[in-house]
Amino acid sequence: MRLNAPTAKCLTVGLFAALLLAGCGGSAPVPRTVASPPSAQSEQLGSSAPTALPDQLPEQEANDKDGRAEIVVALMLPLSGADEAVGQALLRAATMALFDAYDPSLRLLPLDTEGDPTIAEVRAAQAIEAGASIVLGPLLSSNVRAVADTLNDAEIPMLGFTNDSAAAGPGRFIMGFLPEAEVKRVVDYAVSTGHENFGALLPMGRYGERIRTAFGDTIALSGAQVEAIESYPPDPDALFEPVKRLARYDERRDDVRREVRFLRALRDDLTEEIANDLEDAEVMEGVEFDAVLVPEGGALMRTLAPLLPFYEIDPNRVKLLGTGLWNDEGLLGEPPLQGAWFAAPDPAAPQGFLDRYAETYGEAAPRIATLSYDAMSLVALLARTEEPLAPASDGIIPNQPAATRFSAENFLRPEGFSGLDGLFRFLPDGTTERSLAILEVNRRGFQVIDPAPAEFPSFGYALKN
Repeated sequence: MRLNAPTAKCLTVGLFAALLLAGCGGSAPVPRTVASPPSAQSEQLGSSAPTALPDQLPEQEANDKDGRAEIVVALMLPLSGADEAVGQALLRAATMALFDAYDPSLRLLPLDTEGDPTIAEVRAAQAIEAGASIVLGPLLSSNVRAVADTLNDAEIPMLGFTNDSAAAGPGRFIMGFLPEAEVKRVVDYAVSTGHENFGALLPMGRYGERIRTAFGDTIALSGAQVEAIESYPPDPDALFEPVKRLARYDERRDDVRREVRFLRALRDDLTEEIANDLEDAEVMEGVEFDAVLVPEGGALMRTLAPLLPFYEIDPNRVKLLGTGLWNDEGLLGEPPLQGAWFAAPDPAAPQGFLDRYAETYGEAAPRIATLSYDAMSLVALLARTEEPLAPASDGIIPNQPAATRFSAENFLRPEGFSGLDGLFRFLPDGTTERSLAILEVNRRGFQVIDPAPAEFPSFGYALKN
């Protein structure tokens, strides 16, 4: 959907009924508080249960019954351009969440950024002119940065979909899955299971530097040791040398040759026999590390994986570790990855939503569609917040205005929220902390071997592994 002016129509609950395909029977639950231990109650953002799409509800009648003012929710996405497919999917997910919440006071205003920071700035101004109380998106880090000052000046909070922690800030929350958190979770788990010496094979560029920093910090706090780190370019033909260096393959191969020469020089029948056996070996001993982090995904990971055993990094002796980029069924058939671990949300948690999306739209949702659903569900949840600032002079307790409902205090609830991807909470710096599971790769799928923690500790304390 292309929007060129703020006067374009907003999407409403009633309009969704006409736009979406009718699904299964039963009504969708609205966001609610789920039962949790008193120390860690969290808000439930939605349900992945099949949703019946009812007939259009007269909007004025709904607002009369509800008695609340209209809340405009701007949704800034690349609805055209290179990232159009992802942007359209995120729009669909947001409409599903809004329909599931079924709050007639909410108006969704889609704004096409085209993936361009300059256009994103224009759309931010349009959102302000349209009276938006909150902005969902943008998707790209460059777009989030471009609109940050404009929205901050207007005191409009933003829930961006990027995973770039540098784009976050006060009132500028990002919902993407942070690789730093995934690295910490999987490395901490590996240490807890007895691994002490680590290697890492990291991509070049800013993403790789973020991983390097998180990896080093986690290792330092854990008491483990970093034995080797190598970086590689995003070129499948240039991966051999970095893996060879990580494995110290040439040095280990030279060790074999020197040992063979030494044994033959002894001119002894026994040592000659040992030399003959050793000569057939590629290397004489294993690598210095017993776990190695490879935070890559997709086709590049499928190229990297077989290079590890090729250069004598034995997956039977060295535990391979990854990030959420491994949450890709295309990696299940890679022999070196069998038994490897990575940190990610429990893949079973959002499956109901993903199935419902596919049934409704006839195609699979991109994995990050859950971010848009959860963001819209969170808005619907906070829109129903009834705690007032103070009673009126006549003793009547009014509803909170939208600006109060979407205050930093409401987003920064230490107990967090429970969404499609599990428990999450926003931190004061604008980043998101998530409760992650440890998954093991096998040919049957991704198996949860260490569940995501069921509650958050107090701020300032790490999640237990």
